[in-house]
Amino acid sequence: MVWAYFIELFHQVLNLLTPPLTTASGIGIMPANFFPFANEILSPNQLPESVKALLKRAYINRHPKRTTLIESGKESKSLYLILKGSVSVILREDDEREIVVAYLNAGEFFGEMGLFETEPHRTAEVRTRETCEIAEISYENFLELAVQYPDLNYAIFSQLTKRLKNTTRKMTDLAFIDVTGRIARCLIDLAHQPAAMLLSNGRQIRITRQEIGRIVGCSREMVGRVLKSLEEQGMIETEGKAILIYDAALECSTEK
Repeated sequence: MVWAYFIELFHQVLNLLTPPLTTASGIGIMPANFFPFANEILSPNQLPESVKALLKRAYINRHPKRTTLIESGKESKSLYLILKGSVSVILREDDEREIVVAYLNAGEFFGEMGLFETEPHRTAEVRTRETCEIAEISYENFLELAVQYPDLNYAIFSQLTKRLKNTTRKMTDLAFIDVTGRIARCLIDLAHQPAAMLLSNGRQIRITRQEIGRIVGCSREMVGRVLKSLEEQGMIETEGKAILIYDAALECSTEK
């Protein structure tokens, strides 16, 4: 199941490798700064025209923490854009075993694979990590808008490329890095998520041992042992769900 997701994602990126679209004047249309919600709160007048048009056609809803937005295997009909909050992308083997593939934040799409399939079905579960505000637009409406606003296509392509790179790195980590290294890299990644708190001596995150295990592919008990070891080496400091990460020390440990 996991490999099927990786392979399908790879094929979606290949299908998008087309020559750059151009305007009538021949100027290339690029996705840079397409949707900068992740870094600051913007007024409606500051939004790109493509985003304004998308939001006019979308349904915008607020979802509580731990709400399942997408279920694996269900028919795909809509594309989603996160306006506020964060979600988890999850691959589930059964009720007991699941892997957290990624965290997605404000400004990111999900549910995009169905845009490129004739009989689309969801390949992963998506669940809110906190209260979220999310725009939902049908594939038909999105494709109509994408003709008028080609930067929408490139926004999807850009995010697919980023996710493919992250997936490749995770596969490499699973194959060649021990569990201590994987957990250390996981902590560094989490420390650079929007939810992390920047302090004078490092970055603080809040996450359970079980959730870390779902991200790196190991047991909660193993996560606990590794965190204890990292704390004894002065790389982190733990208190309940809170983990204070001393960036430089932990990053040096992953480079050895």
